[in-house]
Amino acid sequence: MPAPISRSGAQTRIWDEKQVAAHLQGKAVPPLPTGESPKDLLDREEARHELGNVIKPEAWRAYINHGHAPQPDKIVCGVPHWYRRTIRDWDANRPGAGAGGGRPKGSKDTKPRDRAADPRLAKADARKQRVQALLAESPDITLEAIAEAEGISTRQVRRIIEALGA
Repeated sequence: MPAPISRSGAQTRIWDEKQVAAHLQGKAVPPLPTGESPKDLLDREEARHELGNVIKPEAWRAYINHGHAPQPDKIVCGVPHWYRRTIRDWDANRPGAGAGGGRPKGSKDTKPRDRAADPRLAKADARKQRVQALLAESPDITLEAIAEAEGISTRQVRRIIEALGA
């Protein structure tokens, strides 16, 4: 039986079609091609590593889930796969630096925003002050108690405390 050609740890196992056919016919199993082919099927992780600038797995997953990556060429056992050519073509045509985002050219908004004028920032500042007061009043107070008093998660309380430097 020929060995699978999918990477170790892959969610699905893939075999070379010519090797499997030879095995099933009782013939000698031919060796795998040595070079890369534009028609090689890549799983999510292999496709991510095919990019010119390898991005983090979470970012690549978000690209796929939000429709920013190319559509898979094949679905193998419920797992998306792309041809190497598809990933390379898509990567070559991605917009580069300066292709968008940031302030528009000629924008006059060059100063930091006024925290007091922005209601969301003012609310966040007020919450920080309340948490700081709670910590000053009762240094042994738990994260859970602060979270309950403020109606926020303990994770958010941790972030506020870190921002306060306490």
